[in-house]
Amino acid sequence: MTHDPDLDDCAFLSGGESSGGRQTRNGVAVCSQKRALLVAGIVLGSLLLTALIIAFAGPQSDCSCARKLPTGLETNEENVTQPFNPIATNGEPFPWLNITLPTNVRPMRYMVTIHPNLTTLDVKGQVTIDLWIEKETNFIVLHIQDLNVTEKAIVTSGNKGYAIKIIKVLEYPPRQQFYIEVKEKLKKKSNYTLNLRWYSKLNPEPEGFYVDQYESPNGIESRLLAATVFRPNGARRAFPCFDEPHIRAPFRISVFRDRFHIGLSNSIVHTTEDVGFYMGTGLLRDDFIETPPLPADAVAWVVSDFQRESLQPSPAYLPTTPAPATGAGGKKSSQFDNYTQMKQKKPPVRNITALTHSLNINLMIRNLTTTTTTTTSPLADAGAKNLTAMSQSTVSAIKRAPSYTFYAPRDLLPRSSFILHTSREVLEYMQTWLEVSYPLTKVDFVALPSLDRNIISSLGLVTLKTSFLTEPQSITTAQYQQSALLVAEAMVRQFFGGITSRKVLKDIWLWEGLIKYLGIHILSPLQENWPLKEMYLLNMATAALDIDAIQGWDSIMNGTSHDGNNEEFFIQKTAGIFSMLHTAIGEDRFRGCLGAFLKLNRFKTAEPLDLWNICTKRATSVKNIKDMMSLWTHQLGFPLLTVTRLANHITISQKPFQPAEFLAIHDETYDGNHYSKVTVNGTTSGQVSSTAAPTAQTKHLQPMKWIFPITYVTDLNNITETLWLYNINVTFNVAENVKWIKINAHQSGYYRVLYNENNWANIIEDLSNDPNKFSSQDRLGLLSDAFTLCHANLLPCEITMNMIQYLPSETKWGPMTLALRHLEKWRRILKYSECFLMLSEFIKMKLSTIIDKIGWNDEGVEATRLMRPEVLLASVLWEDIDSVTKSKNLLNQFLFYNGSAISPNLREVVYTGSILSGEYIYWQHCWDRFVTLQRNSESYVERMQLLRALGRTKDAWLQNRLLSHVTMLPTTEVVQVLQAIAGTPTGGAMACRFLQAKWFELESRLGQGTLAFAKVISAITQYGATKFDYDELKSLVHRFGRGDGMEILNMTLSSVAANVEWVARSQMSLYKWVESNLHSHR
Repeated sequence: MTHDPDLDDCAFLSGGESSGGRQTRNGVAVCSQKRALLVAGIVLGSLLLTALIIAFAGPQSDCSCARKLPTGLETNEENVTQPFNPIATNGEPFPWLNITLPTNVRPMRYMVTIHPNLTTLDVKGQVTIDLWIEKETNFIVLHIQDLNVTEKAIVTSGNKGYAIKIIKVLEYPPRQQFYIEVKEKLKKKSNYTLNLRWYSKLNPEPEGFYVDQYESPNGIESRLLAATVFRPNGARRAFPCFDEPHIRAPFRISVFRDRFHIGLSNSIVHTTEDVGFYMGTGLLRDDFIETPPLPADAVAWVVSDFQRESLQPSPAYLPTTPAPATGAGGKKSSQFDNYTQMKQKKPPVRNITALTHSLNINLMIRNLTTTTTTTTSPLADAGAKNLTAMSQSTVSAIKRAPSYTFYAPRDLLPRSSFILHTSREVLEYMQTWLEVSYPLTKVDFVALPSLDRNIISSLGLVTLKTSFLTEPQSITTAQYQQSALLVAEAMVRQFFGGITSRKVLKDIWLWEGLIKYLGIHILSPLQENWPLKEMYLLNMATAALDIDAIQGWDSIMNGTSHDGNNEEFFIQKTAGIFSMLHTAIGEDRFRGCLGAFLKLNRFKTAEPLDLWNICTKRATSVKNIKDMMSLWTHQLGFPLLTVTRLANHITISQKPFQPAEFLAIHDETYDGNHYSKVTVNGTTSGQVSSTAAPTAQTKHLQPMKWIFPITYVTDLNNITETLWLYNINVTFNVAENVKWIKINAHQSGYYRVLYNENNWANIIEDLSNDPNKFSSQDRLGLLSDAFTLCHANLLPCEITMNMIQYLPSETKWGPMTLALRHLEKWRRILKYSECFLMLSEFIKMKLSTIIDKIGWNDEGVEATRLMRPEVLLASVLWEDIDSVTKSKNLLNQFLFYNGSAISPNLREVVYTGSILSGEYIYWQHCWDRFVTLQRNSESYVERMQLLRALGRTKDAWLQNRLLSHVTMLPTTEVVQVLQAIAGTPTGGAMACRFLQAKWFELESRLGQGTLAFAKVISAITQYGATKFDYDELKSLVHRFGRGDGMEILNMTLSSVAANVEWVARSQMSLYKWVESNLHSHR
């Protein structure tokens, strides 16, 4: 027998010997060629028949979408041109092809029973779902993930209900879908009940139903708790459900626990039943009152042994008493009536076990409560005052407000005052402002150690990361105000998200942007001394405008993701658009529209068009609100307004903002704002080349326009005037003796403004003589326009430099911080340019004048305490010798001479200045401090400050030492280190070499083509300002390959190209301006 396999095959098929003299096989079947062909034909025919049977024998339903892919749906498979044939876990074809669930079945009510075992970490559960059949069908599809279903049943409705035979159960894990097929059809317009039992394990990560642990107050033992953390579409990890955002239904939650734990959920406990013993432990079951209709991922529950601290509503409201929730239609169901009648002998309580468990520390809690009352949050007094004013100005029928309870380990209870008082003042103010009552009788807060976000807000139950609960004296002023803002946003989310939620995940941008904007708007009257309007402009509106100006982001509707995971830019831009809507229709109509939106869609889902329609109907004197919002959300970019003046005639024209034509970069794929891209198998990747110069054509093939209100003030009239821009331009008259006009009064609009040189000169003159002629928001806006237009090469840099000369007279945090952050960007970009040294001297001179006024002591009003660290840090980064020496002396006094502790507001200044002094001992101290804090989850902000300071050293050996530890740090910390190192004169090249050397290690850890990997690359390269930097980044883009992160890298490439162009055009002008002005200001 030959050893040639090919010859063996030929001999088998032909039945003869091979040409190589193969001997006849003994005992091996042979056949003729005709017979072999016949057998092959029969086999192929059988396979074809089987395929046809599979294709047409699937579940038959009246649902028109069965086995069809939705329009525009992209599957997860690499090759989308091939037929999609999902295979279930048992190897059978999975019949349902859609990524979304069928619409022929709708849940009317869930009854979920959960039994977590905190010893074995096992979970047993049961869910009963009342179903409504819209169209006749013989199958049901719902969601399930990592749950093992042990029992299932479908029962008809009525007293004589019977079980329907289930003939097929399939699971398709890639889409977390669970398919149930029954023998007889489920009748149209009928009710059925689906019962499922399952078991699972508690997740060790904060996802789904997970287990967490914390140290007991004595620090000897670790204690466990179980809690839910649901991201969008995340409820399927905890229980079988119809886990899509548009599907809302009431929930009755029951939680088993032992006698030493408490159970919490969205609603209050109705009864607590003794259910016997399990594994030697007495068990109780908490039955919670039925919730209003909620999407599945808005449900939450917690089992822990935490203690509590409570706060009742303000005296203006009646005491809260638990009331049963109503069903989806606003009426109590008969089933719920039976439920309450069955339990009516046991009156509703707040939480029986919590009360019992707290008896042994009753005295302690009373003392805590007394202390809390005397040391109330700063929000309390302001909130009471403003709430009273609101109540007097608004006729409101709202008589009740919820109570507030904070659950945490005993040692964290003293930190509850800030959370409780802030949430109470914000929620009560908001329900009065909207004239929409809060639907529940309580809001619970639970501290979770391992939570991966600071706050997660579900209706009635808010979870917070333990490290978020810091003492006010241990954090910076900015941190404290940001914490209050996060609590305010959590309370806004109770309404926009709790009462009304988005219909599809893609629309999450509307809710998130509105929540961001309303958080600041609601908190502002409660904290009138905080610069919250400036915070909004600095961190949201101008931040989005700066990104949008250079990086060329897509429109909100096209750029946001279908899974709801969006870049922060889209949230910031949405907040800016809401600010413009607010201005367009006025305060009363704005809150009236939001209130009407909540009332009309109470416990329902909605979409952006629903809100735009309400605004259009209510704003009767203002036209085109719907068209206005549609243009702003569907068009990319934003308008640049050009203001010209002829005598007393003012003309304002709009065009899409676009930087000046790029001349320094020759790249055929670059059009002056962004790069063309190619699509490979459905994934966007950069296509960059350097074979030809970029064309001057605009990215907009047709003229674009936006509809919006224009607000303005003049030097003669500081009362805001408003006019509407419907077309490309608008003309109006002003008094002939008006010196200047300021467009976008109070910065309520999302656009940039370019004036003629005479108007700029007059503005700068008055700004230098009396900055208070402009509001702090207007000063911030003028500075923002000047810097951004300058960087886009649309405004001479001399005008920007003339404007910042007034900064020593600035007393507000917002305008000062915006200018210093732009100057820091200049410092990074210009560090190798000819003008850098002279510019550095000029900036240090200006900062020195400001420091003489504000000093180094952490004292003064809120604006000064916020502004001081920004000014001092800028002075240190520009390497002012006096500031560096002062920083070193403060740290030296603290370390070696028992000096006073460094104020949290000045920590980063002192750390950075000490390291820039060049003495190794201070770098080592900061490193040791960082290593110590790595074990403490409550010190995140200080860890980031230390990492930035460590990376700013000018010592190449120390930078290299720090880089050797980078790959072991979390991604956010890696970005901080690399940004700091790349911003130093010697660190840019070193960081790039590090990236090249560690490419495969970073790619392996962060993932090929991921956003995380792209952000690491961007951190190193984003401030490049030479043609070499551009070409090097372009090579990294090619090497990066395809993936979600490619968009980030293309935008970074746009930023670097803009940097190169700006430096090429502006550095000589800057040099001449500084040379002529530096000595005159000494």
